[in-house]
Amino acid sequence: MSLPLRRPGRARAALLVLVMLASVLAAGCGSKSTSDTPIKSAGVLRIGTEGTYSPFSYHDPKTGELIGYDVDVAKAVGDKLGVKVEFVETPWDSIFAGLAADRFDVVANEVTINPERQAKYDLSQPYSVGEGVIVTRAGDDSITSLADIKSKTAAESATSNWSEVARKAGANVESVEGFAQAITLLNQGRVDVVINDSIAVYAYLAETGDKSVKIAGTVGEKSEQGFAARKDSGYLPELNKALTELRADGTLAKISQRYLKTDATGAPPDTPIRAAGVLRVGTEGTYSPFSYHDPATGQLTGYDVDVARAIGAKLGVPVEFVETPWDSIFAALEAKRFDVVANQVTITPERQVKYDLSQPYAVGEGVIVTRADDDSITSLSDLKGKTTAQSSTSNWAQVARAAGANVESVEGFAQAITLLNQGRIDATVNDSIAVYAYLAETGDKSVKIAAQTGEKSEQGLAARKGSGLLPELNGALDELRADGTLAKISQRYLKADATGSGAAPAPGGQQAAPPQARSGFQLVLDNLWPMAKAALTATIPLTLISFAVGLVIALAVALARLSSNVVLSNIARFYISIIRGTPLLVQLVIVFYGLPKFGVTLPAFTAAVIAFSLNVGGYAAEIIRSAIQSIPKGQWEAAETIGLTYTGALRRIILPQATRVAVPPLSNTLISLVKDTSLASAILVTELFRKAQEIGAPTFDFFSTYVAAAVYYYVICLVLSAGQNRLERRLERYVAR
Repeated sequence: MSLPLRRPGRARAALLVLVMLASVLAAGCGSKSTSDTPIKSAGVLRIGTEGTYSPFSYHDPKTGELIGYDVDVAKAVGDKLGVKVEFVETPWDSIFAGLAADRFDVVANEVTINPERQAKYDLSQPYSVGEGVIVTRAGDDSITSLADIKSKTAAESATSNWSEVARKAGANVESVEGFAQAITLLNQGRVDVVINDSIAVYAYLAETGDKSVKIAGTVGEKSEQGFAARKDSGYLPELNKALTELRADGTLAKISQRYLKTDATGAPPDTPIRAAGVLRVGTEGTYSPFSYHDPATGQLTGYDVDVARAIGAKLGVPVEFVETPWDSIFAALEAKRFDVVANQVTITPERQVKYDLSQPYAVGEGVIVTRADDDSITSLSDLKGKTTAQSSTSNWAQVARAAGANVESVEGFAQAITLLNQGRIDATVNDSIAVYAYLAETGDKSVKIAAQTGEKSEQGLAARKGSGLLPELNGALDELRADGTLAKISQRYLKADATGSGAAPAPGGQQAAPPQARSGFQLVLDNLWPMAKAALTATIPLTLISFAVGLVIALAVALARLSSNVVLSNIARFYISIIRGTPLLVQLVIVFYGLPKFGVTLPAFTAAVIAFSLNVGGYAAEIIRSAIQSIPKGQWEAAETIGLTYTGALRRIILPQATRVAVPPLSNTLISLVKDTSLASAILVTELFRKAQEIGAPTFDFFSTYVAAAVYYYVICLVLSAGQNRLERRLERYVAR
């Protein structure tokens, strides 16, 4: 008898879906990795080189092996990347055609870096640096400068940049296969001159001892040679990183000495952005009209975003944006998650101490924003005793604080306006550009500009101190200002030219000396008590109150889940599902920012207690329910036998036993809650983490304050863990052995 076919069970179907999903995710992750490191992913680096261009790319006369400066540099790059290097020998005049035809990945053959090639190819940072020289026959004294080659005949490779130099000087250019053929023609009297790189010429003279030719003069042009790859190949980050490491560990200089008898590697490139091949920009993504997502397309756009893109276009590199909340944007910059911040960073002496700040690309003034019906604030002095909302890392927070205001830290301008409209604060201070743009865009009549602060506000790009990025950034901004691009972008987003003059301070002008930065250790030492106070007055009370209230909620919900009343049980089940299925941060934001829409405005601490208590209640309810269900049914029956009611049995028999089972997981919930209280900083509770942010904001030394905060959290958790262990040992006494 044949058995009926069984349909796959739900568990098997779910498992199949999970496997398929995991495969898709793995494939997605794999593809991303490949695009980030295409050379490593390929496992091989194919190099196009001439093979007849001593001492850069030639065959050893004794062994026949392909060697030379460029060849060994390519091999060293392959070693750094952990890939095999394969060489494809190709005549110079067809080497770029071979590259375009994908016969190899990179050209390593003393490719001179020039604007024309940069427009067509991805060119690495230079690995050899020289200058153009004019070579003539030893007995020819008619040529001593570039001007003397007019109407003379020069021999140059057709695709060499020196061919163009000679042609511009008025020479008749004969195309040859390479430098060796050019020297042969020169010695034969068929040409009058050869122009080439000094490195190649000096190496040739040292190697051959040829006395029939001489260096008659220089062309006055610096010559930098690097790798060439197809445009947008994605190879530059890997190539440049490897070259940087080879330069740093001395390998590049050793190879140069071996073949060129000198260190011709040049100084580290002074164009780090171009050398990296990409500009990574940190921006908020929620700060209209400067950095936000287009509602229609979802694309990241805005004034600062477009300025960054325009800079990338000027530098010839792609721009990658990393969206980061404002209050953590400088910490992310220090962590090298991106290269520069483009998010209306106000230029201040304090920031100049710690960061490289570009010339300004937006200029405005500070303004005070209040509710439309509030006439009590008409000047900066009126802020004394008032409450303002400012980003903790914004310079406007310091302006408001200096005026005597109580400053509430917020994530950004949008959150500040929300608090202002809700009546939680009295004012907010910000840049006029942002405020006018906000008013024009939203038509918000509930707020007004009540006064000016009297301070000019200049915004620029921020990079890590000593990054070396400023020359390129400022050069690009100069060009964008000169060709009108900056003004056009400003008009597009700000409806005015807010770019300012961008002029440097007049010589001899007085400028306040930037303050001396404190060390991270001193900063933490000076603020040990403020952070401890925040822990004692906010973090610990918030934890204990929320946990206590949460346990009461959890017990009620657990009993409801166990109830025979279907309605009550389903309500409890739904509550647990909602709490466990939504992020705690979202719950906090809903309680604090959502309830005012229904006329319920709660203080920040109260809102945090409610949100945390509800969250604890949802998770702890399942712990208590499972603990109660772990008690044998015989205990219930015994309690009933001696005449105890349900409530009496629960209170005297069941819960005491369930407590011992529930203590370990509930203790873990309590310890997790200690750390979760840091999320309360998002709704303006000045607990330990927020205090660490506020302390680090003026100097932007967040690392030190965050480490100190972590130590405080760790100590609190250690104490709770010790208490948990002691309680568990105490409860073990009542367990029968």
